[in-house]
Amino acid sequence: MIDAILWDLDGTLADTVGDIAHAIDLALVAHGLPPLGADRVRPFIGDGAPRLVDRCVRAAGGEPTAAHLSTFRDAYRAHPRVTAALFPGIREVLEWVPVPQAVVTNKPEDVSRALLAALRIDHFFGAVVGGDTLPVRKPDAEPLRHALRHLGAARGLMVGDGPQDVAAARNAGLPVVGVDWGIHAPEGADARVATAAALRAELAARLGPRYR
Repeated sequence: MIDAILWDLDGTLADTVGDIAHAIDLALVAHGLPPLGADRVRPFIGDGAPRLVDRCVRAAGGEPTAAHLSTFRDAYRAHPRVTAALFPGIREVLEWVPVPQAVVTNKPEDVSRALLAALRIDHFFGAVVGGDTLPVRKPDAEPLRHALRHLGAARGLMVGDGPQDVAAARNAGLPVVGVDWGIHAPEGADARVATAAALRAELAARLGPRYR
């Protein structure tokens, strides 16, 4: 029985590519490198801040250092929301979900919490697990298990837009529903949906007859 829903953040709940790229470009320019822009940053998102910064610095022609990562984190903390917005219908799905919910993301926890608050959806979540909350991040199973423990739940369902979400759910032995409006393709998910209405229907079916 599904007794909790675990959500990815970037590309699942909200369109955040522009804000991530904004912070990346501020960091690159601060270190004398050219900005990349959202289209070039997009494919590097999803594996946590250290890998994101590493890939972007190299793409801009630089050699990554700890200073690049620190500058990016400072820039993102200063601007957790510039243009980020919830995907259509997501707020209504969050309002409807009848079981405890958590966010499990590879974005730093403090930035995640600031963004959720700025989007006015932080009250929906009993736990927020970021990429730096634990020594490991998705696709490791532990962030999902950590969230379930905080919710007091036994078996959750992961909702995400990318391979890290699918792999993390598989590693945790949990079902996973992929959304097709995100940054990456959720290949291998148990089900894939293209709209928030379809997502609600899929969650209702998996939660049981009383929620359909």
